[in-house]
Amino acid sequence: MKNTLKITILILCLSLSALTTKDVKPSASGITEEVPNLLINPSFEFHSFMSHRTGKASDFQSHNVAFWNTEAWGDIEVMRESHVSKPIRPDFSTQNLVAISPGKKIWQFFTLPEAGLAYGDELSLSVNGYQKEANQLKSAIKVMKADSEDGEWSPKDFGMKDSRSFPKHARGELVVAKEYSASMEKSGTINILVENATIIGKSSVGNKSSSEDINTFGIQVEFENLSSSDTVWIYAPKLSVKNTNENITPPSRDMTANYRYIPRTIQKLWKGEAIHIVVMGSSIDRGSANPPMYLYDEDPDSETYKQPLSGDIFDADKAGRPDLDGYYGQWRHYYSYAGRLKLELMRKFNLSADKICLNFMAADGSSIGESHSGLQQYFSLSLPPDPGLNGHKEGESWEDLYPDLFKRNEGARPDLVIFGSGANEKTDTPDEVAVFEGAIRWIQQNYPNTEFLFSPYQNQGKYTPNTVDLQALSLRYQIPYMDYPKVADDLTRWGNKYSLVPSDGHPQAASHYLWFKQLEKAFECWNPIFAGQAQLQLPERLHANTYGWEGKMVTFDSTSSRIKNNRFIFEDNAINSWGKTDSEPPVPYVDGVKFESRRSSPSYNLRNSMFRHGRTSLGDRHILEIAGENAKLTYVDSKINPNRRFFPVSNPNWNLMGQTIVPFHSEWGAPYGKEKITLKPGKYIEIEVVCTDISVAWVDDPDAGTLEIFVDDQLMKSQACNIGFTDTDKKVNYLENRKGILNLGFGLHKIRVQAKDAAVDVLSLFSYDSRSNLSSERRLTGLAVGGETLEFTRPFKTRPLVICSGDLSVDTENISNTEVRFSGSNGSYIIIGE
Repeated sequence: MKNTLKITILILCLSLSALTTKDVKPSASGITEEVPNLLINPSFEFHSFMSHRTGKASDFQSHNVAFWNTEAWGDIEVMRESHVSKPIRPDFSTQNLVAISPGKKIWQFFTLPEAGLAYGDELSLSVNGYQKEANQLKSAIKVMKADSEDGEWSPKDFGMKDSRSFPKHARGELVVAKEYSASMEKSGTINILVENATIIGKSSVGNKSSSEDINTFGIQVEFENLSSSDTVWIYAPKLSVKNTNENITPPSRDMTANYRYIPRTIQKLWKGEAIHIVVMGSSIDRGSANPPMYLYDEDPDSETYKQPLSGDIFDADKAGRPDLDGYYGQWRHYYSYAGRLKLELMRKFNLSADKICLNFMAADGSSIGESHSGLQQYFSLSLPPDPGLNGHKEGESWEDLYPDLFKRNEGARPDLVIFGSGANEKTDTPDEVAVFEGAIRWIQQNYPNTEFLFSPYQNQGKYTPNTVDLQALSLRYQIPYMDYPKVADDLTRWGNKYSLVPSDGHPQAASHYLWFKQLEKAFECWNPIFAGQAQLQLPERLHANTYGWEGKMVTFDSTSSRIKNNRFIFEDNAINSWGKTDSEPPVPYVDGVKFESRRSSPSYNLRNSMFRHGRTSLGDRHILEIAGENAKLTYVDSKINPNRRFFPVSNPNWNLMGQTIVPFHSEWGAPYGKEKITLKPGKYIEIEVVCTDISVAWVDDPDAGTLEIFVDDQLMKSQACNIGFTDTDKKVNYLENRKGILNLGFGLHKIRVQAKDAAVDVLSLFSYDSRSNLSSERRLTGLAVGGETLEFTRPFKTRPLVICSGDLSVDTENISNTEVRFSGSNGSYIIIGE
């Protein structure tokens, strides 16, 4: 009998060495099968980061276990078995053991679909441990459901402002549908077994709350120390499901090292340094919901169970967390998935509230296109703390709230940006990936090495199309993608879908919890540590339109000559606009093509606008119009593409060939210059520029001829200049125009513009360096003497730029894509091209 027991223990010991612990079970065919352990990290792997802070060698212990939760730092201590005293540790190898302090507990939660579970499945939980006295360790399986009671309720009945009525389901947090628990009379080494834990569940169809429903969404395994004075120990827990269908095997529950893709953020958390997190997105991301997310009484034995206890403004004392005063503006921020993340990071990494600046850029009604207007202000913390603006209590300063953030060498700049939903009014869909990518690249250009996390929201797999955009960007930029959309969609297979989202598309607190549990996985760390993989900085662009979205914004108001009542000429490729009409909604047009807006928005707001657009061609003229009764543009934010240069005809780089410059008076605020040259037929002007793309600007006129544009002596464009623009009032306007000539290759280009058939007024030239990065740039360096010809081993794509120093010089006419002939005397050279 003893030998049999030893063999059993040996098998268990060997199975614990894997991340996913399994049992051997005979099948109906007589072949043994492995039964998966549904717990993640049953061997309690951990990373002890306190040595990073204290410099003291203590790698063998920690107060945090990967993929397990506690209420506070210090509630548990995980320890390698080599450091546990012999009476406590077992005879077999168990990797790590967890000591639970008196009155504390440790738990793990996961959703049914993540573990391949279904209603009616039977679970068994076993755990080995040590207790000094009988019944000190409690082991439990909790079946977790969303709140659901008969009938409707109104917040106004409890003193709240909202007078609407809602179904009673979806109030507050998940609740326990049923608990299966066990303890043990024996003292010393124990093994507690919880068996026949059936997953109960029942849901109806439709947005009607019913007490008969049991909207079960997940399982929580919990180990609690019931002693008031003694520590208890646990090790080798195992959760398994009775295989009622021989064709179904629960999915593997392996750990994924998502943390390695945000190495800078994780290292700062390890060191206990202050970090700045920006939360992008819409109303969903900051916890706006219908009904509002209140503080509810969550005590099932209370007479006021599931009744709201506080209004909109966050009350740190009512939350039982006076340390959070000032750090949350409203309850919705506290209960949002990001607000929960701050609390968990404080727990996991032993940090105080002033160490994690959670900057909510997410706002009601906002889309990713609108966010571009506020990037500079939010990322620089130029807006003061405010509940409605950034999720903080009003009256404090950023320096007072986060003093260590401002003491850093790099300043208070963001460390991590979380992209959540961010897509209310769709911008450039189905090309919205460019709008997201443009924001990422703007951030990378202005705040290099900032890291990103994708944790999008999706309701029933059909709320927004841009989750796949984030997946594509995840591949291109090596950004972690936390797939709550898949989990959320799978959950609707079980409970009533309205019990998490009772009204419109806004999730309630329990849904935010489920969302947070996916995001949390990005911060779970354990030994041995996987090598970090830095996210890519400014890789090749995923989409051509991205270039137009990644530049800086320039703001024009209604007093600017650039806004002609209800019309505006773009700076380059993308705009964000505000305006109004007496007839709702305003109807936007871009280049005569009709689009849609939601409503008038006349006031300038960094996170909410009337209309935004960026699906345009580089270098061409683009015109925004707003149609409707008494239509008026009040503000326009217009993007200037990165690495753009402007060459009006007065720029000395032009060779004017004796042509005369005269003033030009524009009705549209002169976006392309205030001077012009009138080229008669056969006349031309020239300029040499270093670029990848160009755009030539002229003035349309009914009597104008054709403008011929030559690049490097090749005719690239013959442009008729007598075609007017027909606006929404059916009026033909003859005004400034321009056309882009693209993909020339980076290098030195000679541009000649020449009139044909009749005179043409020329205004300017724009040049662009639209390269994603310098990965394809070639550089040659060396010494040369005048008269020497240098042949390139491999031809450049186009004429390269040649920079000479010393007495060496070069005439641009002596540069080709295959060679360069120097003049002057001795010196050095740098040749740049692609």
